[in-house]
Amino acid sequence: MYRRSLLSVLAMLLSAAPAAPAPGAAMQPAPRTYTDSATIPDTPAYRRALLLAACVNANDAERTRAALVESLSPQFLREIPIEEHVSIFGQVTRELGPITVHAARSYDPPDPSTHAVLIVRSALLESWRAIVVDVEPEPPHRIVRINLAQARPPSNLPPAERLDDQQIAEHLAAYVGRLADAGAFSGTVLLARHGTVLLTRAAGLANRDFDAPVTLDTKFNLGSMNKMMTAIAVMQLAESGSLSLDDPVSMHLGSDWLPKVDLSTVHIRHLLNHTSGLGSYFTDAWERTARTLYRTVDDWKPVIADETLAFEPGTRFRYSNTGMLIAGAIVERVSGLSFDAYVRRHITEPAGMADTDFYETDRVTRNLAVGYEPFEQDGARHYRNNLHQHVIKGGPAGGGYSTAPDLLRFDRALRSGALVSPAALEQLWTPAPASPGYGLGFGVQETPAGRVVGHGGGFPGISANLDMYLDEGYTVIVLSNLGGAARSVEQKARELIDQGR
Repeated sequence: MYRRSLLSVLAMLLSAAPAAPAPGAAMQPAPRTYTDSATIPDTPAYRRALLLAACVNANDAERTRAALVESLSPQFLREIPIEEHVSIFGQVTRELGPITVHAARSYDPPDPSTHAVLIVRSALLESWRAIVVDVEPEPPHRIVRINLAQARPPSNLPPAERLDDQQIAEHLAAYVGRLADAGAFSGTVLLARHGTVLLTRAAGLANRDFDAPVTLDTKFNLGSMNKMMTAIAVMQLAESGSLSLDDPVSMHLGSDWLPKVDLSTVHIRHLLNHTSGLGSYFTDAWERTARTLYRTVDDWKPVIADETLAFEPGTRFRYSNTGMLIAGAIVERVSGLSFDAYVRRHITEPAGMADTDFYETDRVTRNLAVGYEPFEQDGARHYRNNLHQHVIKGGPAGGGYSTAPDLLRFDRALRSGALVSPAALEQLWTPAPASPGYGLGFGVQETPAGRVVGHGGGFPGISANLDMYLDEGYTVIVLSNLGGAARSVEQKARELIDQGR
């Protein structure tokens, strides 16, 4: 992800054991077997979890504040101030709507009694969540960690009906309609199988100032989805013999890039699979600067000048926007083209993607969606646009724009071998031991429907995802100008596709 949404701040407080990771994030260890029981244990951990569920449903900031002040440990409150906790719960309430407690989840081997996994159902999103709580071992058993994560379906449900492709499309269309009617989705959705479109849906407003509706050709910000294109560009240059994935960065870039890093230890491969040890250029210092300063890859040099490596390259996974930026700089140096010119000439134009580019947001571009984040004020919902938060022009790490039909063209071009060879695709889609769940610029997941590759993108007012089901032939494209909104549609599509098996 480009930037985490407020909801995912809560999700990151504890590793999401009951959840499946999104493409673009490192995969967790293989999930444990579990059993769900409608009988909720009367333990301090589960009592605290039930209290948090009640806070979500109360939608009352003062009640939530009082409950959290009493329930959270002093250390937890020092790590995250109470007002931030209250704000997070307000966001959770807006995103999930009312929740219903379904079961207590236990694992094999069992967790300690200080741990609780409460399975709840979001009525709005029609999805399962786990409220995961850890409490102090001694009275008063205050909460030391919280996580709210996407949960696997409960084990005590009856078998779901098997769906054919038409039913999958109908169910998904109806779901998107319900979300849009509730104000929880604005964007486009495309479902295809073996390149044939099964469903397209456009809903919501592309520009709320003028009530301009979203259409299928509305261009949405991709966030980090552009990392796929960066990896393809590098792979094309590797296939042409212009570079090798195992070249050290120092072979192509000078010390003016990352002067505090020994670039001879970082290989191009490390940049693409996020094992370089580099971090992200979205820093507090960047937040305080004018967005107009950053239009080219070179413009970012001052922002990353003080970066150092967090670990030895190739040994660990750390999602890195800076790493992808450096990969883009290498593309420029080797090809002799600006990064965006290279992508146009060698990726989007060959794929027939006429509505995909790195548009500058201070210029007029037709059908460009504006991103929004909802907030509550005086008992009413309002929206804040992201025009002063996001980059003014995207680049190797993300921030370009595209449409759902163009991304299907991208999918077709990839699978047909029109952009890189099948052997190169297999490299892009194969994780390294240090980066499970992530190949080279592509997230990789094993699901009940087989291997799924793609990438997500997120930032305030930006939510996007492409899933390519390599074994079953499905393509799921979700683009939204509401922060976090694509995730629920992507998950619903996966649930329905799993029912089709």
